[in-house]
Amino acid sequence: MDFEEFRGRVEQLDKLAASGDDRALLSALAEVATSDLPDLDRARLLSQAAQAHERLKEPELALAAYDRAAALETPHHRFQAAFRKSDYLMRLGRADESRDILKSLIERPEATLSERHSFEARLKLLRRVTK
Repeated sequence: MDFEEFRGRVEQLDKLAASGDDRALLSALAEVATSDLPDLDRARLLSQAAQAHERLKEPELALAAYDRAAALETPHHRFQAAFRKSDYLMRLGRADESRDILKSLIERPEATLSERHSFEARLKLLRRVTK
């Protein structure tokens, strides 16, 4: 897929997201996320799919989409999907799993000081929420 086609698809996805039709959005995302896009573009689309599954109250599908996105990001030393998964787990009340992800992210050598600070702040929030 070239850039112009990608940009057109993203515009279509944005319109579907704005319409609130998460089922149609998921169908369109599935098609684009399995294309020949670079890993990080596919990871972003999978994270968007995870958020649609969240809105549809489909936690296992949301978590699976976050895992697929994280698997694409990890070789590129990125961790946006893992961080979002941790946040979602916290909202689901699965604090231990959320905490484990945050602790692993803090230990990653590519994390900046600002990112580590964000992870630590989330860990503090988890401690307050679970008390």
